[in-house]
Amino acid sequence: WPCGTFVPSDRLPACSADGNIDVNLFKRGWVPDGKFAGQVKIEACQSNNPKKPCHTMTSTFSQWSCHHCMGPASSAEDDEKDKDKDKDEDELPGLGPGGLPSLPGIAGPGGAPPPLHRRLRAVPLDDIEVEAESRRLFDLDEDQQVIYRSLPRMSVSLREAEVPDGTDVLTTPRVFVLSAASLDGPWKKLYAEKDPSEPDDTELPTPILPKSEDDDEEDNPRDDEDAIMDPDIKHSMTISNLNELEMHPTSCYGRRGPLYIVACAVNVSTYTDGGKFKRFMPGQEVAPPPFNDRCLAVTGRCGQACMHDQQPMMYCNEDGYIDQKHLVGEIKVQDNKQLPVYMFVYVLLFGFCVKVIMLCPGIFSPYPHYSRYDPKLTKSLKYIVTCTPTTAGDENKSTTIRNVVGCISAMPRRIQCRYHVVMLDETHRSEMKVCFQRLGDVVSAIPAAGGASYQDNVTDFFGAWCEETKKLDLNRIGGRVKQLDKAIMDRVCGKAAYRKMCKEYSWAALPQQSLRRLEQALDAFEADIANDNKWTRQAMHMDDILDWTPSDRTCMLRMHYVARAKPIEDERTNRVQHVAPGTWYYKAPISGLKNSDWLELRKTAKEMVYGREDPAPFEHLVPLRTSRGKAGGLNFVDNYMVQVSERPENRYVGDREEQNYAPSLFSIADARHQFQHDFMASTIPYFFHPSNALNKHVAFTQCPQHFHESQDKTDYLDTNNASFFRLNCMIRNCSGGVSSCGTNGTWMIDHRKDPDPNGMEPSTIWETQRSRVRDKYSHQKIFEMVERRTFHESCKVEDTASSLQAVVQGKYSQFINRKLSYGMAKAAVGYLAATQRWAEGGVVLSLQTLTSIEEGHWMVFATLVFFGLFIFSLIRLVSMEENAEWVVVKMHLVSKEFTDWLLTPVFQSLDWFVRLLWEGNLLGTGLKDPTVYTHMAVQMIMWLMMLCILLFFLWVLTVLCKAMRIRRYFLFPDQLRWCGRLLISMDNLTYFVWFWTAFFWIGFNYYTAMTRSHYHFQFEGMMLFMAVVNFLNWGMIISNAFRYSLEQSMEANEVAHLSMDNIWRSNQLFYMTAPVQLFSIIVGIKEFLRWKFYGMDISFWEGGDRGEAAIRIVKYWTLLLTVGPVIAWSCYFIFANKYMNAWAACVVVTIIGLDVLHPCAYLWVGDSKLTNEEAQKMTWRQALTSSKWWKRRIYNAVLNDTLTGILKYVGPAYFLLLPVTCLTTTYFGVNGAFMMVAATQQR
Repeated sequence: WPCGTFVPSDRLPACSADGNIDVNLFKRGWVPDGKFAGQVKIEACQSNNPKKPCHTMTSTFSQWSCHHCMGPASSAEDDEKDKDKDKDEDELPGLGPGGLPSLPGIAGPGGAPPPLHRRLRAVPLDDIEVEAESRRLFDLDEDQQVIYRSLPRMSVSLREAEVPDGTDVLTTPRVFVLSAASLDGPWKKLYAEKDPSEPDDTELPTPILPKSEDDDEEDNPRDDEDAIMDPDIKHSMTISNLNELEMHPTSCYGRRGPLYIVACAVNVSTYTDGGKFKRFMPGQEVAPPPFNDRCLAVTGRCGQACMHDQQPMMYCNEDGYIDQKHLVGEIKVQDNKQLPVYMFVYVLLFGFCVKVIMLCPGIFSPYPHYSRYDPKLTKSLKYIVTCTPTTAGDENKSTTIRNVVGCISAMPRRIQCRYHVVMLDETHRSEMKVCFQRLGDVVSAIPAAGGASYQDNVTDFFGAWCEETKKLDLNRIGGRVKQLDKAIMDRVCGKAAYRKMCKEYSWAALPQQSLRRLEQALDAFEADIANDNKWTRQAMHMDDILDWTPSDRTCMLRMHYVARAKPIEDERTNRVQHVAPGTWYYKAPISGLKNSDWLELRKTAKEMVYGREDPAPFEHLVPLRTSRGKAGGLNFVDNYMVQVSERPENRYVGDREEQNYAPSLFSIADARHQFQHDFMASTIPYFFHPSNALNKHVAFTQCPQHFHESQDKTDYLDTNNASFFRLNCMIRNCSGGVSSCGTNGTWMIDHRKDPDPNGMEPSTIWETQRSRVRDKYSHQKIFEMVERRTFHESCKVEDTASSLQAVVQGKYSQFINRKLSYGMAKAAVGYLAATQRWAEGGVVLSLQTLTSIEEGHWMVFATLVFFGLFIFSLIRLVSMEENAEWVVVKMHLVSKEFTDWLLTPVFQSLDWFVRLLWEGNLLGTGLKDPTVYTHMAVQMIMWLMMLCILLFFLWVLTVLCKAMRIRRYFLFPDQLRWCGRLLISMDNLTYFVWFWTAFFWIGFNYYTAMTRSHYHFQFEGMMLFMAVVNFLNWGMIISNAFRYSLEQSMEANEVAHLSMDNIWRSNQLFYMTAPVQLFSIIVGIKEFLRWKFYGMDISFWEGGDRGEAAIRIVKYWTLLLTVGPVIAWSCYFIFANKYMNAWAACVVVTIIGLDVLHPCAYLWVGDSKLTNEEAQKMTWRQALTSSKWWKRRIYNAVLNDTLTGILKYVGPAYFLLLPVTCLTTTYFGVNGAFMMVAATQQR
């Protein structure tokens, strides 16, 4: 089917897919005893203009570019005869009515072709305007019409044949083009001569050619006077030497002296500019030999141009020709099958898989909860605890009291369960204990008058106190402040809140005696706070506990100062978590243990000395501290709250007896994070079903960290971790998989079962565990007794470890995206140290989980295996051959006939679309067969189908498990959301594994900028690809952020939106923290081995720990990334401008350098302390030789709002312009594809 149709040619008998007839079918019987020699080719000419030479093209017969023919109008009688003849034509079997379309001079299928002039008749156009337009374009006469589309001019060549001697007419080969509608014929000459028996007024059709301006009437091919040519000569062939080519340069070239000239014959179809060779400019530089990578034929001359003295020249023969071996050579096929490209593709696949883990949980809807706070909800709780862990450093009296004030203000109104506020002092500061007592005096002095209850007045007063202190920062009240400002002191000690209560809450009308008592308590509290930053520590080997209870027993508030024992340990011994020489322990009887004996037994603790071990066969040896970190302190508070709740004065009686066995809530507020007055009222409803029943499947809630002094545009190191809280957490919350971040988290702790006095766990305070190290006597891992642990003590990230434990138990979390806590930010460099601790703890936790046999951990391992299989399936998808057999067929799950039956309609449906893209050059100009893309699309669809089937079976399995309540027997996911939470947990355990992607991408760009690269992608296809990817990526980010912000605005009229600064800072962290994560992996493996084989306690850090090392690593790494673009551009201008993609790679490394410019400047000059006054007093000589002055200048030049506002839009603007930049070089598309799927920095 010629003239640009899409009907496959192999539907015709004896016809191949590329449109060639099997000539072996015609050698027999056509020419008896004929001798066939040589190769005959029929090729179409590129131009239909007979005045131009015939340059053939390689298109298949069906894709020949046909032209229109015209002729005189025929009579109506002739048309009727032709119609009757058409009705008598047979149908070609298998093709349906109509058969094949008629060709010039060829009858319909099954019929003999009549003479060509008998087929001439006028075929009216569909529209008169179209006919008029065609006449204008082609200058047709009024008596001529376009009849049909005809084949183009064609060339018939005979190659590899014997050239006849002489010019005898009988020895000259002739050519006759025959045509038929079937193999059986009849075969007629396509270009038949005019039959003399026909009327003279019948003319042969002539092609319609556009009339050019330089055409004259004498040269018109439609002239009535035809040239006289002998028919025999018309079919004669002429000999053409195919190895000669004449070149006629029109410009001057070369200089006097040694000169090499190379002539290169290039095929016009190699270039995409329509044969105009626009990219060939006179004087341009071309690549050196070998030339046969671009030339069809090449030769060269050499010599001393325009000189009499011909000196010998290298590579030049004596006859002045360049030796051919120096012009041509072995050419390696240039394609994208290279190691850098394979590495890039696999990195893209890995990044895509990580992106899937990040986005997959977002397909669900968040778990519902009760809509508002109701005091009756607290009747379902045993008690609520808010714990403030505090250590030394910036956590002085002012900082800690600010936190405790927030915890008290968060007490819900009309609460119907005990509300405990605990100050956990991990450094045993006696002054802090006295300060706590003074605070208790203030609470006791609050009047119970004015028409409100004592508890309501406490809540109102501390709510105003919290409002006064929430926006304080460490620069005004931190440990480095020697003396507080008077106004700041009034806000910290509560006097400002007291004045506010007297003015706005009418406390001034209360009895003066009650107010005077409060004023005296505030004065004493102020005097105590003024004596800050002076600490004494006594009896650190003993627990120090102080309780405060209100005189009004109806008040639910209770306050506790807790300092667990912290004895000095022998520095020569390892700090282990079991009883061993150098550790402190106490003895507990095997039977008769009671919770009330716990603190008394701890007072008997002593150090185990080597050589004087106490075997104690009838007693348990309990370690005094199994964790020296934050988790150990939280577990101590939890155990203490259990003991406090069992005191007679704290037990519920009467109809509230069941409340003694209800779960409790445990909130954590680190010393620099202050709960706001509505924290608990906003948090409690998330633990209840919409029907207000307690939801025991909620493990904890998490609120974002908020530092009011760290604005997004000046948060150079992303202290707020905004991208994680405002995007990742919103997505994870859809499946209930938000991980705890320590502070601002509230945990639901189930009531501990009644103890079994005769069993292995005789009390709710203690529990037994299997030791990690072997006993030195039995050389076995024995059971030992330890204090019960709610929060994990195995690593430094106790929050992530506890979240993981909740996930494997089938529980979920709730994310409250509101500013319910105000923090005071440390120096920004401290966040880098925290990043190192998180990564190190993640490495340890990952190794602990994957090597553990604890209940439920197998699900995490199984998730990791499925994730690996998912990656493997993608790798196989992109690397499988075109006709590779499917795995399901190899496994005999389905038959090959079934897959063929299923995929054939899909293949046929996609083929037309692929060909449409191919015709638009969107798939590359060098592609001969576009069906390879069709096969790729079908393979992709098949992969998606199998993935959907797998997810469907997983859904059915979870539904069956839920219906059968399989969780009662063993842990197994009974919800797809549970599977989503397992994916999130696996991501938390493996996110550091992808640190190398940043190194790869940076190295890949520098490699491309400085070396010759040969990979290439199609411009138009890459532009289309990047346009689609950008739309989907930014659409996902915007829609997710907007959806969640809209929900929060409707629920609480509060919006925490994701800004451009947050996205930019997240991108910065991707590059900045890569070396820190590598450092953390090395250290984490070392820590795990110490924990595993020696039983060492790795749950704590001291001093700067490894934070200083992390900061130094980031400083020098960012400096390298900032200076690197200067080196890259220097190389580009010196030598790399000749390399493909070098310019684009330099642009990419420049963008990377700009991304980390702010963090680099902040780390190097952020500590500049030179004031304006000092700078103005300096002379120029002093300034230029002063490092402080230079630091200040760099600080002002880089860390300013103007440059920040510009740089934060460089990355997003680059992403938005990527589709357009792909038209200059496809390397920009490669960069964009990588950044779209690059591993996101995780908490």
